[in-house]
Amino acid sequence: MIEIEQLCIRSLCIESLSIPEGLTFIRGKNGCGKTTFLELAAGLRLPESGSIRIDGKLPREIHAGYVSEFPSRSLLFSRVSDEISSSLRFAGLPEEDIRRKTAKTAEVFGITHLLSRDCRTLSGGEKVLTAVAAAAVGCPKLIVLDEPDSHFDTDTAKETAEALLECKIPYILWASHKNFCRGYEVRL
Repeated sequence: MIEIEQLCIRSLCIESLSIPEGLTFIRGKNGCGKTTFLELAAGLRLPESGSIRIDGKLPREIHAGYVSEFPSRSLLFSRVSDEISSSLRFAGLPEEDIRRKTAKTAEVFGITHLLSRDCRTLSGGEKVLTAVAAAAVGCPKLIVLDEPDSHFDTDTAKETAEALLECKIPYILWASHKNFCRGYEVRL
């Protein structure tokens, strides 16, 4: 369970909130603090006061994946396969495990045909799918997605949500203005 108590940072204040495992959509108007909330959950920011715990641990103590609204700004490698496998390489996994997990993750997200492509040649949606696959490949406890569906049609958004659930990631926080599938919902 993600447990939030007396959390405040700038204008975002949450008295008490519990988020169960599974897919949770973070909703709210522009400027309400969705991105700030996601950054807190992923451990990229610290609250001014209060706490956020994920299964009893601080966000910086767990393995989390983060995909910003504009993932092309954070893609590190030129080739899609290298981008997806980067966290596995940084973790020092054996090459055979890296190849297998990268191929399996690309298959789950329907981007096997992109593996040899240069990231700079991808469409906006393909870049987001690459970033989501890169965040998911290491099986994090939490994956945070900041409006990835702004680059997707409805079918691709649904397929991406299904792929994330197939990856068995315990907590998926997805900021979105769209209603394209069911999940727990938090309004900010």
